[in-house]
Amino acid sequence: VSIYKVNLASVEDYVLNVTAAGWATLYLGYNVVIPENVKCYVIGEIDGAVVNLNPVVGVLPANTAVIVEAAKGEYTFEVTEETSTVENVMEGTLKNEYITKEAYVLGIVEGVVGLYKAEPAGGVWLNNANKAYLPASVANGAASYSFRFGEGTTAIENVEVENEVKAIYDLTGRRIEAITAPGIYIVNGKKVLVK
Repeated sequence: VSIYKVNLASVEDYVLNVTAAGWATLYLGYNVVIPENVKCYVIGEIDGAVVNLNPVVGVLPANTAVIVEAAKGEYTFEVTEETSTVENVMEGTLKNEYITKEAYVLGIVEGVVGLYKAEPAGGVWLNNANKAYLPASVANGAASYSFRFGEGTTAIENVEVENEVKAIYDLTGRRIEAITAPGIYIVNGKKVLVK
């Protein structure tokens, strides 16, 4: 009979840094509680160049790739024993990993947040640790995908802004004087989509 010491890896709470863009992706190998003021979405139906985003509420199950919406800042996803079941077509990696298959990743092109084709170099592209992507095999071949939340759309029409505009920022965090092109902007601390 022999006695061995076994070192068990501990699972720690995960801190997600969300940039001024207000969007990120997340993929963890353990169950976590979704923090307040953070919205997590999985991709449901894909309709043309639009993906339907369905909310995940309460607990984010292990190995579930999500798109995250939150204000700029750091958010702690606390480890939990609770679990739930979520259907999803996205995938992710727990460590920096070179991916050989075609896929779409979260990005901002000309001020528009969406899923854009990953740019391979030498037949591979790098997916960072704890980040998610949409495999091209489950998509329908569009150049990019915009978001639709449930049954509604992301478009906001007839935006009314207070008479006094204190600050306008683009998604890169630069302060601008006026909105001159379609896109997503931060106006007086609130997200505004301009068509």
